[in-house]
Amino acid sequence: MRLTLLGTQGWIPTPRRETTCLAVDDGPLLFIFDAGTGLGRLLRPPASKLIAGAAEIHLFLTHYHLDHVCGLAYLPAIFAGRTLTVHVPDAALNGVEPQRGVPELIRKPYNPRAWHEQPGLVLATLHEGVNQVAGHELRLRAQCHPDTTVAYRLDDRFVLATDTVADPQTAIFARGAEVLLHESWIDGVEEDDPAAQEMVRTTYQAHSSARQAAALAAQAGVGELILMHLNPLRDDDYYAQMQTAARTIFAPTFIYPDLHERVLGG
Repeated sequence: MRLTLLGTQGWIPTPRRETTCLAVDDGPLLFIFDAGTGLGRLLRPPASKLIAGAAEIHLFLTHYHLDHVCGLAYLPAIFAGRTLTVHVPDAALNGVEPQRGVPELIRKPYNPRAWHEQPGLVLATLHEGVNQVAGHELRLRAQCHPDTTVAYRLDDRFVLATDTVADPQTAIFARGAEVLLHESWIDGVEEDDPAAQEMVRTTYQAHSSARQAAALAAQAGVGELILMHLNPLRDDDYYAQMQTAARTIFAPTFIYPDLHERVLGG
């Protein structure tokens, strides 16, 4: 099983990073998490090999904010002639009826063709707790964000917790996982700057810091922490500072470039 980071930026794509999208391939099975602009990387090498080798493809959405779903407009190009099952949380998890989610986004006048007019697309729902998908155990839990998001846990391989405040329940949810991918909007050093207090306050209403993510990873006892959903208004020097600060709390913390690959369970 292999994890590929297709997009690690939050909100706005930049020349160096696309918005949130991850892929996990397990032989002929391909799981994709979120449909940010990073989904477009599947059209070109090296990521296009993931589609070429896939016999069964599933896409999972954490929520409907546009930086996480704008790639849905790319589906006819990326998955032409293929069957794609798009999984969304049920209304009990995020308050959105599935038929009001993706189908409302993919329709005129916002998209040339409506969702139901596109061949090969299947809409499925997932509930809180344990779900079985293509022979794998997929766990979901609700997270705190301006609109409810969900965290995913795939077997004991990895946990995706993006667009969320720092939540002690995340450490419980991720306990013993091989990899935790957690959003990191700021470093956290700003907490000590009186001039940054308003920015910190508003950030922590929806997002997390690198230091908070590292503390959760340590509590969870995961094997590795990957910081992602990075603030596009920051630069690579700031990201390096985030990684360094997080490592003082949880040593195996990494910020990887897009298209980084990691073997899971190897």
